[in-house]
Amino acid sequence: MTTPRHIALVGCGFTGTSAFYQLVDRYPVEKITIFEATGDFGPGYPYRTDESRDYLINNTTDTMCLVASNRRAFVDWLRTRPDLAPDLDEKGHLPRPVYGEFLKDAVAATRVNAAIKGIAVDLIPHAVSDITETDGGVTLTWAGGTTVADVAILTTGRAVEYQPFPAPPAGGARYLASHIGTADFETIPPDATVHIMGASLSAYDVLNRLFAPSTGCRFARGADGALTFVPGANQRHAVLCSRSGRIKGAQTRNGGAVTRNAFTPARIRALAGAGQFDLAALRDLVMDDAAANGVTLDADGLMDPYRDCADADALNARAAEILAHAIGLADSSDTVNFLVDFLGDAQVDLWDLFAERLLSAEAERTYRDAVETAVLCYAAPCPVPTAEKILALMKAGRLRILKGARDVGLDDTGAYTIHHDFGSERADILVNTIGAVNRDVAHPDQDGLTRALAKKGYLRPYARDGIALPGADVDMASFRATGATNIYVANMMLWGPGFFTSSAFMMATVVERLLARMFQAGAMGKG
Repeated sequence: MTTPRHIALVGCGFTGTSAFYQLVDRYPVEKITIFEATGDFGPGYPYRTDESRDYLINNTTDTMCLVASNRRAFVDWLRTRPDLAPDLDEKGHLPRPVYGEFLKDAVAATRVNAAIKGIAVDLIPHAVSDITETDGGVTLTWAGGTTVADVAILTTGRAVEYQPFPAPPAGGARYLASHIGTADFETIPPDATVHIMGASLSAYDVLNRLFAPSTGCRFARGADGALTFVPGANQRHAVLCSRSGRIKGAQTRNGGAVTRNAFTPARIRALAGAGQFDLAALRDLVMDDAAANGVTLDADGLMDPYRDCADADALNARAAEILAHAIGLADSSDTVNFLVDFLGDAQVDLWDLFAERLLSAEAERTYRDAVETAVLCYAAPCPVPTAEKILALMKAGRLRILKGARDVGLDDTGAYTIHHDFGSERADILVNTIGAVNRDVAHPDQDGLTRALAKKGYLRPYARDGIALPGADVDMASFRATGATNIYVANMMLWGPGFFTSSAFMMATVVERLLARMFQAGAMGKG
């Protein structure tokens, strides 16, 4: 087989846009067919241009990229669009729809570049329902017919959301299955109590929206620099409900440089080769680097920050302390925001650690079950402005944290009952932001294409020692689905065989590696 000339991209949010740009910019393709179910090529799920402007980009403006080699692409583009950011703060956090405008511009510019180079581009505003491999490549089926390409790359970005909660009966509680693409928040009463399932960045988005200036409230900065909640007409209360009750770290605004002399690929591979690399060794490497950066970490506290909290009031007081400390670290120019900066610096090495299977199967399962949630507090931190508002709400008694949230069911009146570590309570409005997309390849609620690929054996569950884990089984050197020959994976199904994949930088890196390997191989099916 020859080098692929016609490539199909299935999905055109951030990852598809990055792949489109890189293909046109760097590779000898003749045709690119791009599918996007929404018909809006570029923004994808998190950056819709019609989305709530209360949802902020989690990374600072000066780190948002389209290709991994240029993390200033977004901020440099913004200088040509003063209408979108008249008071541009490179270390700030703009509304997500602004980045969506950047991605739409990137698609348009890449189409022009493709035309200049003589590369045919076909944009199809439909979802792919099936892919069948043939001797010559792949046949993709969609509502308008079929398309034949040499290879298909799954750049859908986001997997189907996980919906574990029962739907309420008519006249019962209200359930908001998603916070994206909905106007339901506008009809929540100004005096409602809203229970938010999850403590992810999506949950923080919901808090920003529930207490947005348009609801009548505001946040005033006092003489001490801290924000105070001024309710106005907004008399809402919110409750964050999750298993861990964990509070996010805050994105660094000053400094951000850490040194890593212990946690390095060479050191990790040497330990693994000697049979000495496990979760304890990984922890020790992080601790060594923390000490070298002048930081002392409380390992037990990181794993169980509420271990000595005897009741709900003590837990909420501890959560506020943790959040205040996170804000202080993010704002300080004297103290290292170590875990946030360390994980940001080490993200590619962490990816390789998982991709190379340097942890044993048992250790990896333990990590996923017991450690990953703690790591994501710092690998996926929140913007300081959001953290400050959340702290102000906690101090005003408008926000509570429930830890150990479980067994969410409906009572006889149709209201939700949420059991947690210190009891149970009623919820009349429930929002799903559990932060977990459905990465179970074999799950019956998966989208139609994933179900079709799984049925044919092209897409298989990721597993270690025969035990299934979240994500798809992928050759991590080539990103080819192991059950297929010409189908490649560059979406959330990589979060399993790889490290956390929701950062633009990491997905741009995945695309860069995938395409380099595909064209270096010189032939389809060689992986």
